[in-house]
Amino acid sequence: MDMKILVIKLGALGDVINTFPVVVNIQKHFSAEIHWLVAPLSRPLVSAHHAVTRTIVFDKTRLKENLPELLRNLRETDYDVIIDFQRILKSGLFCLAAKGKRRIGFDRKRCKEMTSLLPFERIPPGDPGSHMLMQYMEFGRYLGVPCEHTAWEIPRFKNNVSGLPPRYAVLNIGATKAPNQWPPHSFAELADLIYKAFHIPCVITGGPGDQDRAAVVKNLAQTEVLDLAGRTTVSDLVEVIARAECVITSDTGPMHLASALGTRLVALFGPSDPSRTGPFRGEVLQRHVPCGPCNKKKCSNPVCMDQIRPGDVMDRLSEMLRV
Repeated sequence: MDMKILVIKLGALGDVINTFPVVVNIQKHFSAEIHWLVAPLSRPLVSAHHAVTRTIVFDKTRLKENLPELLRNLRETDYDVIIDFQRILKSGLFCLAAKGKRRIGFDRKRCKEMTSLLPFERIPPGDPGSHMLMQYMEFGRYLGVPCEHTAWEIPRFKNNVSGLPPRYAVLNIGATKAPNQWPPHSFAELADLIYKAFHIPCVITGGPGDQDRAAVVKNLAQTEVLDLAGRTTVSDLVEVIARAECVITSDTGPMHLASALGTRLVALFGPSDPSRTGPFRGEVLQRHVPCGPCNKKKCSNPVCMDQIRPGDVMDRLSEMLRV
């Protein structure tokens, strides 16, 4: 009988994408049936992934009405292994609620929210500063899985996104944390420089909360740009990024998506540490300032991002896009 494994990773899009390689390795090694407890935003990507048999959705906005069904879903399968990749109290409690023989979590020093007290098997201590993708790979090795191969195997949806030019660069302007955002005027100037140098138009991507900033970029740019901010589903975004000549983005989920898809990438970093949460492959552009990297969620003077100039990005793109 094939192994049945429950993966608990509720996090944002980038966190889920960084978990795919270890899940791919585990599934192939054991020919395992993988179930995944995931948040609604990342569900389309997880449910379409060939390594995942079933998705169970945790929607925190409807927790009270959905909790009984969620618990039933977690209890109806007797799992051989349950893995808590999230390491927060919420994920830990779901891990305890699920029916299974083994529950595995991070070593105690890397746990959050007192989840170190939960009665799980623990992977050996590791470097908390290493890239998160590699930290997730440690779970595979703990289970005896060779994890030398890094493959995301992101599902493709073949969506027909209206208005896309034959060749284009993506400007992903969004970032969950405001200090990670690059100024709209810098994106606008970059759009003009890209068109002048490479004759490639730019496509703006971002979430619904980025639409005002996207409008500023579009209005400031001297060249025509296609504004898709807040107008794409996750499956649309996969296709937009996969077909792009290159992606310029700050530290956010679509950055990890571009990295996983192998699209040429320049990631703009300010307060975050790219060695841990940056793209696993792709170019990182970061200006070192006395106060950084601070990893702050709020900052009244984000000099680390302001000091990245459009010309700096063009220097990287000139190497990437030269014929």
